[in-house]
Amino acid sequence: MSSPWSPSSAEQWSEVGRLARLADLRRATGRRLEVLAEPLFETTNLRGRIENVIGAVRLPIGVTAPLRLTGSAAMGLFQVPLATTEGTLVLAVSRGAHAITTAGGAAVYASAPQLTRAPVFVFASHGAARAAAAWAAEHLDEIREVAGRTTRHGRLIAVEPWFIGRRLVLECVYDTGDAAGQNMVTFATDAACRWLREREPFSSALDYTIESNVSHDKKIAGMGVAVRRGRQVDAEVTLPAAVVREVLHTEPAAMARVALDGMRASVMSGAVGAQAQVANVVTALFLATGQDPATITECGTGMTVMDVTDDGDLYASVTLPRVVLGTVGGGTTLPAEQECLELLDCSGTGCATKLAEILGGAALAGELSVVAALASDTFAGAHAAFGRPANGRLRGIR
Repeated sequence: MSSPWSPSSAEQWSEVGRLARLADLRRATGRRLEVLAEPLFETTNLRGRIENVIGAVRLPIGVTAPLRLTGSAAMGLFQVPLATTEGTLVLAVSRGAHAITTAGGAAVYASAPQLTRAPVFVFASHGAARAAAAWAAEHLDEIREVAGRTTRHGRLIAVEPWFIGRRLVLECVYDTGDAAGQNMVTFATDAACRWLREREPFSSALDYTIESNVSHDKKIAGMGVAVRRGRQVDAEVTLPAAVVREVLHTEPAAMARVALDGMRASVMSGAVGAQAQVANVVTALFLATGQDPATITECGTGMTVMDVTDDGDLYASVTLPRVVLGTVGGGTTLPAEQECLELLDCSGTGCATKLAEILGGAALAGELSVVAALASDTFAGAHAAFGRPANGRLRGIR
């Protein structure tokens, strides 16, 4: 009988295999694991999403107050689902959403997606590397055709050369459509590079690796706010001074000062980007909608700007230059995640730009609320009042 732990076992993604692994763990640890044992969804649907499954971690999901957005794809009011265990986060985004909606809404824009995979080839000399790059440029249409055979959603846009001595990095840039695209660009680039390595001058390469690290996939980088990866998302709003006072309980000038001081401190400390808590909102929305949470490393960077207008109102914007998300594939098809996407009318093909714009609006709402709390000196008090479980622990949660 094959082991339920084996990746080739027929029991790997079956309910029988899941329960067998739980039984093994109970014997090994002496733990009862009752909550993990509860069935949540059809285990066989998890193939390609996880291995050695034993259960699921339950995360509470809250929704924000209605958030009005005017974008190229996201138009109207949205109550944004956020999966988190950080008290005050949903309240904070809701307060910012209420301020934005009271002011008439935020303008949002998400660019077309652009994702990279960057293989590296090692040649005998720098000259040989340059000759290979020139050959690749001359045969770009053929490379594009080979890569395109592997995907229904993606398209190879460009191949950009980088040189490191005798090493040639080919940064392959793709439009990923409505998919987040990490696997898509890997499969397409693998096919293209196998084709290249069968032809001179690439067949003379001394070595090859499918990713050089130029893509900065799931990594923070110095150019993380200067170079787009995934989608660049911009969101902006002008809040009348009366709305700032009535909803956020502070003044436009105070918020602009706090935002500018934060930017100065970010520069001094060498931070990538300058914002208050963008990663908080991105993570919570990603978990609720089945995105890859590891991409928070890059998606959570950004720039928040707040200015006082000539009329004494508050102008605020958030720029997120590296948003990697999708509405097809991966965790987006799991039951709860699918319902969260449906809540936003963002399920399936043609919806990724809309989801990105909603993310931008929610991030802006979160920035407004946190900066206002800092400006009014209520940040610590809000967390003390709403950021702690009753009696220090959660009870009655199953």
